Amino acid sequence: MPTQDRPSTSSISNLKPGKDASTSKNRYQAGPIFQYPVDLNNNELKHYITFELVSRGKSEAVKGKKVQEIRNNPDSANLSREQLSGLGTGAVGAGAVTSGGAVYALTKKLFDTVGKTGDQQKGAPGVSIPGVVAGGVAGVAVGKAMADFLTPDVKYKLEQVIALYVDGPPTVRYGMNYTNKELGNLAGLIGGAIGDTYKNLNSAEALSAIGLQAAKLPGIFSGVDISTAAQKGAGVALNPFKEVVFESVDFRTFQFKYRFFPRSPEESRRAKDIISLFKYHMHPEMSDNRLFFKYPSEFIITYNYNSGRNTYFHKFANCVLETMDLSYGGEQFSSFSDGSPTEINMSLTFREIELLTKKMIDQGY
Repeated sequence: MPTQDRPSTSSISNLKPGKDASTSKNRYQAGPIFQYPVDLNNNELKHYITFELVSRGKSEAVKGKKVQEIRNNPDSANLSREQLSGLGTGAVGAGAVTSGGAVYALTKKLFDTVGKTGDQQKGAPGVSIPGVVAGGVAGVAVGKAMADFLTPDVKYKLEQVIALYVDGPPTVRYGMNYTNKELGNLAGLIGGAIGDTYKNLNSAEALSAIGLQAAKLPGIFSGVDISTAAQKGAGVALNPFKEVVFESVDFRTFQFKYRFFPRSPEESRRAKDIISLFKYHMHPEMSDNRLFFKYPSEFIITYNYNSGRNTYFHKFANCVLETMDLSYGGEQFSSFSDGSPTEINMSLTFREIELLTKKMIDQGY
């Protein structure tokens, strides 16, 4: 394979604001900036995108680091953290002291039940659960463990920020979901939509429509589509009175494609660090007993110009990173003398986790 000579180094360092002239205008004045290329935000690269990292309170990424608590937009169509937490509470009395109170109550009841029948289970192969332990101590243990584990989740914005050049024309797609619903011919009659037929049910059309609707009901002619046969023979068809009904809002998705052509060992290290950071935060963590996944991190994405947000482009609600595709070395694979690739292609697909409303559109989303 062809290689290109270049000095190599083993040290990896994160770019910090003020470290070189290219970052002196960066509005992020705290924490490490993972920036590519080196001269981002100079006279030719004033447009850039930042990816701020949002991690869960239970995540190892938060422990021992300076973090800022954040919340979802209150004007979105989603339930708030408190509302989600309250879904499992309220109906289980004093036991519902944490989120998932209903789950806690059911689990404790299960332990209590097992405790009462524990003596009978001693005869079962490999089963020995003393009633006093399962019904008493275990019930208390369940309550404490679930109180700790099912506490409402809190989101924190980390100090680390990824800053990349604008890869192409900013695009966005807004989507609504509508569906066709048939109200039915009888609905038209009842609603008075067929002129005077609602008042005058002796009309031939009204009586025919009612008769054809009744013929669809199961009865002695079950299996025989009398209604369809009658309409076919008469050359008429019932008006189904269709309506277009609004159902929901689509979650927006965004794709970014980047090509890294490192011009120095420093840019090669930065590209590697940025890729590692995206991979790390898009994946979940495991709970201590491996029974649960802890949610992956989220991303706050912003279009910037010079030292602030570019208000000409849309804002992003918090996003999750769904897919990440990587290709190393270009079409004709090549590397530098230290083994690092001369070209890296990265494709990222993000999905917003908040549903937009008119109020959010007014805010620039």
